[in-house]
Amino acid sequence: MDVLIFQPYLHGIGGSERVVLEIAKKYNSPIYCVDYVKGATYPEFSEFEIRKIKPSPLEGFARAMLSIDRDKRMQEAGASGMRMLGMKIREDYDVVSAHLPPSEWIRNRNERVCWYCHGPNAAFKLYDIMFKERNLQERLLLHAGCAYYRAVELPLMKKMETICTCSNATKEKISRHLYRDDARVAYPSIDLSGFALRDYGKFFLCVSRFVPEKRFEYAIDAFRKFSKGRKGWKLVIAGYLLDNRRNNLYLRRLREYAGGGDVVFEVNPPDSRIRRLYSDCRALLFSSFDEDWGIVILEAMASRKPCISVNKGGPRESIVNGKTGFLVDSAEEMAEEMEFLAGHQDECERMGREGRKRVEKEFTWKIFLGKMDKAFRETAKGKDGS
Repeated sequence: MDVLIFQPYLHGIGGSERVVLEIAKKYNSPIYCVDYVKGATYPEFSEFEIRKIKPSPLEGFARAMLSIDRDKRMQEAGASGMRMLGMKIREDYDVVSAHLPPSEWIRNRNERVCWYCHGPNAAFKLYDIMFKERNLQERLLLHAGCAYYRAVELPLMKKMETICTCSNATKEKISRHLYRDDARVAYPSIDLSGFALRDYGKFFLCVSRFVPEKRFEYAIDAFRKFSKGRKGWKLVIAGYLLDNRRNNLYLRRLREYAGGGDVVFEVNPPDSRIRRLYSDCRALLFSSFDEDWGIVILEAMASRKPCISVNKGGPRESIVNGKTGFLVDSAEEMAEEMEFLAGHQDECERMGREGRKRVEKEFTWKIFLGKMDKAFRETAKGKDGS
């Protein structure tokens, strides 16, 4: 099967990039993108043909409109949207596999598109976070940009042949925001090799990108409550930083909020270091605002570590409360579960064993790719009138 992959950016390390990589491996697919930074994402991408999407005549207009916003990411998103919207695929193919927004806009001039939606665009669901730290002029621009995005997105959703997604929580968002009730769930997974248990050390771990949506302040608040009167415990926050104004500002303020001391930051650590942190920590803390899935939870469970997560979104599907970790509704509750695990290593071991078994049974790339292959084949049925 000839699968063409569309992903606007390849300049980070995360769940969406891993999903793209695994699909590319199975089908030996070329990957179309707007921006590819070789050293900033998984090195395996160098094994595939990366094709840059040609600029659109409307791209300059989009960049000019968004130049008022000092966040380069917004300008890149606008340019990517124009390129996807205007591109007509000239080569033969069976199915297009689209990923992060606005890659789904490739459906405008092309058929047989299967969109893997990691979550509806922020234009539909993250107003409050997007508008923070912006002045009135920037807010007006964002409001107009979000309105335009929705005006393009919704008609395309009626044309989209197939939508797959990362969780039932995201499936509900797709239904609520995009008016499609037929999204199929295929859980992003992990390669179990390389994840192992070494110790249950005296530190809790957070792993994610340094963006406001990940809400590390929540975990810091929980750690402060937990560590009051305790000595020797630490919170390690290990994350990836995409260098732009918004994310740099967030990291700087996060460091100030943490106040140093027992909260340690590791920025852009290598993969080997992340795996070592998983293997040595007491448990993973997960505090994202409204996570669609959360692949780091699977990585922690593969390392036989319990996870304490906010009781919202994708983690409600990966964590079995009381068996592989805990789902909590406040920083106070997170601190209570941290205290419990700090004093009961036997429970850490039990939950760790259960978590590893759950990943082995439910969250493998073989299961994921089997579901995607079925979706691709059904999407491709329209080729040549078949």
